[in-house]
Amino acid sequence: MVESKPVGTSLKENLLARLRDLIRMNEQGRRIVLIAAILVATILVVLFFFPHAHHRGIEGQTVTDLAGREVVLPTRAQRLVALGPGALRLVAYLGATDRIVGIEDMEKRMARDLYVRPYAKALDEAFLALPVVGTGGPGALPDPEKILMCRPDLIVAVGIDAGQLNNIQVKTGVPSLYLSYGELGVWREEARRSLSLLGEVLGSSERAAAINDYVMSLEQDVERRTADIDESDRPSAYFGGISHKGSHGLTSTEAGYPPGRMAGARNLVDGLGKSDHLFVDKEQILVWDPDFIFVDAASRLILDQDFQQNSEFYRLLSASRCGKLLSLLPYNSYNTNIELALLNAYFIGKSLYPERFSDINMEEKAHEVMEMFLGICPAQEIPAYRPLRFPENRPVVWR
Repeated sequence: MVESKPVGTSLKENLLARLRDLIRMNEQGRRIVLIAAILVATILVVLFFFPHAHHRGIEGQTVTDLAGREVVLPTRAQRLVALGPGALRLVAYLGATDRIVGIEDMEKRMARDLYVRPYAKALDEAFLALPVVGTGGPGALPDPEKILMCRPDLIVAVGIDAGQLNNIQVKTGVPSLYLSYGELGVWREEARRSLSLLGEVLGSSERAAAINDYVMSLEQDVERRTADIDESDRPSAYFGGISHKGSHGLTSTEAGYPPGRMAGARNLVDGLGKSDHLFVDKEQILVWDPDFIFVDAASRLILDQDFQQNSEFYRLLSASRCGKLLSLLPYNSYNTNIELALLNAYFIGKSLYPERFSDINMEEKAHEVMEMFLGICPAQEIPAYRPLRFPENRPVVWR
């Protein structure tokens, strides 16, 4: 919730008034000159680092962020620095990347593929020339001096400890907003709240509400298509190659895999009584022999290498022999790509229950989703959503 309250006379005005008073005090001689010189230097620093302070207006806004911190923010933030996994993505969803004045090195170094990090692909080349404020990545903290050099009036952060963010705010004097995606998944409540709060702060509440409503409508659409199917009538499924702090092979899986759960899949791993990410033995996969196997395309290199050494294992799986070992998009890359998670859910549903999703064309759905989230219409083919083939004397065929 945002409420307005007076910010007070600006620091620059206070310093200038004090300087005029000191200069009039002639009886203190050299001491006055020295103090005046110090104050002039201070004013120059303030003018350099905070040139927009006097534009923040008489009214400010106090918000409570996702860490429960009360933060006084400028009425309308115009110069942003986004820190941590997924912060820039939320800014991009709101169409406000033109306000970004400093970026993490991770944003330059990571893949900018449309179907790996869609928000990064939507950024123009000039964006990559922005100043770097830190390395980025989980646990990595920015350089306060480099942030100051960008002269932001707001820091937006995800995945940075609230205490550390407080420290950054103290060192830079720049208000900071703590946001969160919640646990990795599709669109947790924390992510909805974060987008709504950021929309309020940036004057984009309608845009934030539209995205939140759109995500909810897609989730409900996928779920309702299979809601009446009895558990015993659902084909068995296994989700492998799941990325978790890096890429892994087929034995890397996830209980409660969110896109699969949304699409009504009977995830065999759920029967182990465990939660979240885990590894299973290859023998267990053979014992299960799932009707469908879905593989995260981020595991491609590892799976290709494993196939060269254990080709017989893959040929023993019924799903691979029947064309039901299928590739999925890697939807977790520097936090959750919501649009890709939703597309995965539609593809899983279409694979398991083709008659229930007969109206869904994946290319058309991808165009619709990308247009809604990022205002772009992808021309390239989706590099997933097809059967993998395991030839006798050749590498895995992914296309």
